[in-house]
Amino acid sequence: MVRAFHLSFVVPDKESARSFYIDTLGCSLGRDNKTWFDIIFFGHQLTIHQASEKQPAFIINHFGPILTKVEWLAVVQKCKNDGIEIILAETITNEAQHDESGKFIVKDPSGNILEFKYYSNFTKTVGDDSKSA
Repeated sequence: MVRAFHLSFVVPDKESARSFYIDTLGCSLGRDNKTWFDIIFFGHQLTIHQASEKQPAFIINHFGPILTKVEWLAVVQKCKNDGIEIILAETITNEAQHDESGKFIVKDPSGNILEFKYYSNFTKTVGDDSKSA
C-alpha cells in the first residue's frame, strides 16, 4: 500500500517558495499560517516554515513525487515554460518496455533538490509493499 508522506523544512524566503510550489509546480495550498504553510505536493504534505533566528533554513538532500507519465511530462513542460533550471534533464529509461521509468531534477528557490519520477509499472519495477501493510 502506498501511503502519503509528510516533510517539513525551513526556507529563507517563504513567499518565493509558495510561488514556486503553487504557481510553477501546480500544487495546492493547505493550511496557512503567519510563519508556515502546507502544500499538497502530489498527494503528500509539505510544511514549509519561514527561517528565523531560532530556526535557520537548511537544504534537503532530495525528495520528490512519483507521478504518472502524463503528469511527469506536464511538470517537465511547466518547469521549462517557467524558466526553471533543470539540473538533471528528463531521462527515460527502457522506453516502451515493462520497466520504463523517467526522472528529472530541479531545485526550488531555497536550493532544495526535487526529483520527479514515473514508473510505467511501479509495483513490478520498485516492488509491492502491500505485504508489509
